[in-house]
Amino acid sequence: MSIKQEEYSFYYKVKNESARKRLGFKAGFFWCTAKKQSLALSRGELAMDAAGFDEADFARPVRVHFPVENDIPPEGVFDTKFCENREPGGEDGKTLTLIPGAASAVKSDETERADGAGTPAGENGIQETHNPPANPQLTVVATLPFRHRVLAQHIGEGEYLYHVDASQKKEILRLEMDTDNSYVQNLLLAAENVEAFKKAIEHDVHKAVNAIKKVFPVDGKTPELATVIQFLKTWFETEHIDRGLLVKEWAKGNRVSAIQRTESGANAGGGNKTDRNPDYEHTLDTLDVEIAMATLPMDFNIYELPGSVYRHAKEIVKKKESPFKEWSAALRATPGILDYSRAAIFALIRSAHPEFYHYPGRLQGYINAYLTETDHENPTEEALTAARHTPEKDAVEEANRQLAAARGEYVEGISDPNDPKWVKTETSQPTTEPELVKNVGNGIFDVSALMQNSSTHGTETNPEITSNVQVQEADSDEKQAGDAMQAGEDDLGTGEEAVTVENQNQAETHQNNDSVSQSEPEAQQNVPESKQEEPEAAWPEYFEPGRYEGVPNEVYHAANGISSTQVKDARVSLMYYEGLRVSKTISRQDNPAFIFGRATHSFVLEPGKFSEDYALPEKMPEDVVSTAGDMVALIKEYNANLPALMTPEELKAWIEEYNSNLMPPLPLNASADEIANSYMSLPEEFQRIPDEAKPTAPAMKACIKEYNSSLEPMLKTSGTRDQLLDQIATVAPEFAEQERAKFIPYNISGTKEQLAEIVRAICPDVVFADDWHKQQEAANAGKEMISHEMYGLIKNINDALQANKDASRLLNHPARQSEVSYFGLDEETGLEVRVRPDIEIRLPYESICADLKTVSLGYVRQDKLKDRLHREIIDRDYHLSAAMYCDIAGLDKFTWIFVNKDPGYHWVVVVDASPMLLELGRKEYRRALRQIEEAMETGYWPAPITETYTDELNDYDTRRLEALGAE
Repeated sequence: MSIKQEEYSFYYKVKNESARKRLGFKAGFFWCTAKKQSLALSRGELAMDAAGFDEADFARPVRVHFPVENDIPPEGVFDTKFCENREPGGEDGKTLTLIPGAASAVKSDETERADGAGTPAGENGIQETHNPPANPQLTVVATLPFRHRVLAQHIGEGEYLYHVDASQKKEILRLEMDTDNSYVQNLLLAAENVEAFKKAIEHDVHKAVNAIKKVFPVDGKTPELATVIQFLKTWFETEHIDRGLLVKEWAKGNRVSAIQRTESGANAGGGNKTDRNPDYEHTLDTLDVEIAMATLPMDFNIYELPGSVYRHAKEIVKKKESPFKEWSAALRATPGILDYSRAAIFALIRSAHPEFYHYPGRLQGYINAYLTETDHENPTEEALTAARHTPEKDAVEEANRQLAAARGEYVEGISDPNDPKWVKTETSQPTTEPELVKNVGNGIFDVSALMQNSSTHGTETNPEITSNVQVQEADSDEKQAGDAMQAGEDDLGTGEEAVTVENQNQAETHQNNDSVSQSEPEAQQNVPESKQEEPEAAWPEYFEPGRYEGVPNEVYHAANGISSTQVKDARVSLMYYEGLRVSKTISRQDNPAFIFGRATHSFVLEPGKFSEDYALPEKMPEDVVSTAGDMVALIKEYNANLPALMTPEELKAWIEEYNSNLMPPLPLNASADEIANSYMSLPEEFQRIPDEAKPTAPAMKACIKEYNSSLEPMLKTSGTRDQLLDQIATVAPEFAEQERAKFIPYNISGTKEQLAEIVRAICPDVVFADDWHKQQEAANAGKEMISHEMYGLIKNINDALQANKDASRLLNHPARQSEVSYFGLDEETGLEVRVRPDIEIRLPYESICADLKTVSLGYVRQDKLKDRLHREIIDRDYHLSAAMYCDIAGLDKFTWIFVNKDPGYHWVVVVDASPMLLELGRKEYRRALRQIEEAMETGYWPAPITETYTDELNDYDTRRLEALGAE
C-alpha cells in the first residue's frame, strides 16, 4: 500500500535583529516532497545544517502554500535569497506574497527579461534566437513521464530544473527520438532497468544524471549499457555520504562496487590497482582470508594459492583463532588498508615479532610504521622476500602430488620405485631404434625398415607409446578382471566365447606381470588395451522394461519399480509399506548386519569393485601428535633449546652492581651542619659562594644540586622486565638489545587448540591426529569403512565358499554374471517390478539363478539343520524373492548358497528351490502385489490387525489346561 506524497514548503524567519545582522538575511526557505510533515521538517533541518546554518538562529518554521514562481529554489535546498522580497501574507497568512516596496523592482526585472535585454540565454543555458513570450508556458518536471524527467536533468547542464519551458520540452523530445545518439539512448535504457532510479525523487534523479555525466563525459567515449546499469545500481546502493567518493573512483576508472569503511568510519580504500587479479573483488572479508594465510607457518606462492592453505585459512577465519583475530582487528581499523598489495600484507605479518599480537597498542604502532608501500601494483623484491613468496613452487601441483601419494598412487619423486607393490605396466623402449630410411651409398637408400612398419606388411606402428609409469599390481589385476567380466556379459547364449575372452584376458594379465622389460612389439600389443576407456554411463531416470547390465547399486535402489524387498515390506503390513516406501515417515537405518551382508556380497561376487566401495582403517603412525601431552613435550623441547632469558631479579642485580660503581649524590634533606659539611666536600669548581659572602643553606643546596646533576644518574631497580631493560638500554644498549632479541619461551598451558597453534608454528612438518584422520577421510571419500575383524571374517567366508565344490562351481562358472538388473511389468496388476539376482548363469539348455545368503546357525544340531534352513527360507520370504527372480528375469532354476557366518565355523551348503516352493512364493508375491495395487487405488493402507478378536488357546496351552485339570 503506497502513501501519496505531498509538497511541503516552509518559511524560516531569523529569530532576532542581531542574528539578522550577523547572517545578512531575514528569512530562509525550504521545500521538498515527502509522505508526512514530520519527515519534511527533518529534511529541512538537515538541509539547514548542510548549508552551514544553526537551527538556534531561526524561529519555528511556518508551513506556507507552495509558491508557483519562476525563481523557486531547487527541492531539498535551504535557500536564503528567495524570501528577500517575500513574506507570508494573504487571507490565511500562509501565502508568500511580494513585499510592497520590492514589487516594482521585481516587475521591472520581469519586463526587462520579456524584452530580451536581461539575459542572452534561457534558464537551461541555451541561446534564445527569438523573443520569448511575456508569460512562458512552464511545465513542472515532476509531472512529465519518467524518460522526459531524466532528459530534463540531462539538459540542465548541472543545474536542477524544477520546470521546463516549451523550447526545452522540444529539446527533450528531440533527444528521446534521436536513436543515433548512443549516449542518451544508453542513459534512458539504463534508467529504466534500475528499479531504484525509477522510484527516485526528482532531486535524486538530478544527482544521478549528474553523476553519470561526471563518470562518463558526454564528449568522451560512449559507455556500454551494462556499465551504466552497473554504476547506477551501485550509486543507489551506496550511502548518500559515500556517493561523492564513489563517483571519484569510477571517474578514475576504478569500478568499485561499494565504498568500504573501517569501524571508525574511515575510508578503507580498495579502489586502486594492486598486485591482485584485476577481476578479484578485494573487500575487508577477503582481507581476513589473506591475514589468516599470512599467519600460517608454511611458504607458498601467494598469487597461486594452494587449495589446502585456502581452506585452512577459511577455517581460521570462521573460528576466529589467534593470532588472526588480533591482526584482523588491527588491520581492519587501519584507514586505506585495502589499497595495499597482498605482498605488503604478508610481509607485514610475517616480519612481525610472534608475540606482538598480545599488545594491541604496540601492534598498531608497528603497522603504522611498517606500511609505507607506494607502488601497490608492483611490490618490491624486499617485500616479496619478507612475504616468503615462493613463485618457483607450483603450489597447486605440489599439493595434488602429495594428495595422490597419500591415496596410494605412484608419484615420481615421492613414492619409492623399489617398493615391491609397484610394477612397470609398459615395456621399456629399446636403447637404439633402427633407422627407417638408411643411406647405403651411391644414391641408393634402404627402406626395408620403413616397409616393415607399414600396414601392407601386417604390422601397425602405434603412434603413441606411453611413458614408463608405475601402477599398483592389484589395480592392474582388477582392471583385467573387470574387462573379462564385461566381455562375458556381452555373450548371453553360448558361454564358450565368454570362456575364451576371460582366459585371454587372464593370459594378458600374466603377460603384463611377468614381462616387464621385453621388446617393443609386445608393448604395442598392450597399449591399445590400456587406451580402451569406456565413457561413463548416463543412466535414465526411468527404466523401461528390459535387462540392464552394470547399473550401480545406488542407481538401482533409487529406480522405478517394486522390488522383492518392498514386497516383503508389504507382507509385514500395508501400513508399514506405506510409511517406509510411500510417505517415508519410517526411516531405515543401516546396522552392522546390513553392512556385513553388502560387503560379503561385494567381496565374493564382485571382488574387483570391493576396494572401490570399502576401506579399512589404517593404524595411526607413531609420530602423529594426538594428545595435549605430546604437544607440551614438543613445546618443552623447543623451549629448552632457546637461549636462556635473564629474569627480572638478574636484571635488578645487574643494575645494582652498575649503580654501586657510581658516585652517589649528596643528600639535600639534612641538617644545616651536614649541608655545610657536604658543601665543603664539593670540588672547588662547585663551591661558588664567595669567601666574603655568608654561606646560607639555600646557596649551599644550590651548589650541591648542581654537583649532583653532573653525576651519572642512578638506574631504577623497580618495574617490569621490559622497564628494567629500558633502564639498562640507556647505559648498555647492545646488552639490552641482545637480551630483547632472545625468543620468549612459549607457554605450555592452555587449551588444546592453543597448544596446537604453537606446535604448528615451531614444528611446521608435524602431523596432528585430526589432520591425519581428515587425510584418511579424504583418501577414502565415498567408501564405506569396515573393521579389520569384519574384513577377516569376510575373507574366511570367501575361502569356505571357494573350498566347497558346489558353491565354487557356481561362483567361478565362466558364464556367471552378477548384479544384472531386470525391469518389468506385473501381468495381473500392471505394477512396475524389478529384480537383481546375485548370480545369473545362462546356458543353452538351462538358465540358473543363485543367491548368496549368510546365516547364523552355529549351534543347531545337524539333524535339525535342514528344518532350520527351511524355516529361514519361509520366515525371511526367500522363496518369494526366488519366484520373482525367475518370473521377471525368465530363469528356469533357483539356488541358494548358504554360508554360516559364525567365526571359525563356516559350513557351506547349496540348496535348490523345488517347483512347489517356487509356486508358493509366486502366489504369495502376486497376492502382495494385488494388495499394494488396491491400496494405491483406494488410498487405504490397513494396519496389520484391523478387527477386534478373542485370544484362544493353542494346542500346547490346551494340553497344559487338560493336564492341570486332571490333577
